[in-house]
Amino acid sequence: MAEIELREVPLFSEMDEQEVNEIRTIMDEVRFKAGQIIIREGEIGDLFYIVTAGHAHVIIQDADGQEVVLHEVHPGGFFGELSMLTSEPRSARVKAVDNLTTLVLERDEFYDFLRKRPSAAIDVLIELGGRLHENDQILRRMVSRNVNEVDQERLTLGQKIADAVADTMGSWRFIIIQSSALALWICFNVTAWINHWDPYPFILLNLMLSFQAAYAAPFIMMSQNRQSAKDRLAAEIDHQVNTKAELEVGLILKHLDDLDQRVERHQQEIKKLLAPPHA
Repeated sequence: MAEIELREVPLFSEMDEQEVNEIRTIMDEVRFKAGQIIIREGEIGDLFYIVTAGHAHVIIQDADGQEVVLHEVHPGGFFGELSMLTSEPRSARVKAVDNLTTLVLERDEFYDFLRKRPSAAIDVLIELGGRLHENDQILRRMVSRNVNEVDQERLTLGQKIADAVADTMGSWRFIIIQSSALALWICFNVTAWINHWDPYPFILLNLMLSFQAAYAAPFIMMSQNRQSAKDRLAAEIDHQVNTKAELEVGLILKHLDDLDQRVERHQQEIKKLLAPPHA
């Protein structure tokens, strides 16, 4: 199996040859079998993986509990970088789709490398910023679905016909055309211009209108039932959005609490440094 060049990995593509060679020396090769779980959501991880052969899926769960493939990682791709850098729990699950070969980098070694190479640290920040923006856009599209688009995808032929009939009969155009046709029908049968095919009390006309009402009512009911289903779908999507917002607010509060604790610790350290020495 030919080893992939690190410069083909987006994270290291802007590094010079010396930087790439240096970081390669601190990496270990790790293999995984097809179907093996590499990273589990919620666990604390300090490893960063670069795929050199095979491919893996980065999987999350949406608000419905359904699995969604967030990324498909091919040779040259990488995963696990965000949790490794932030020391936060893993936010997704990674599974090997087929036999997978990776290069693994530990947090402490990577930190030492970045401290020695500020230019490489800037490259890492640029790449990670792009990945975070991409993930944010995917999550927004996944959760905040357009109700009209989802409803349109689910429509059957019968529902489309029912909607078309209901929309037509509920329009001014239909009322004007039908009123004009009824007026002409009555006038032609009252006057002596032509032979009376439906004399007063217009039994044939009443029969036709009865047929129209008998068929119109089911069409309208079908359309109303579909509208009720659409309203339930809108409520479900609103619930998903609210759930996502609640989770995001919780994460923000957690980060704020962590920042507050760090600031407090730093203030205590500064006070100790500034305190006059004891006699």
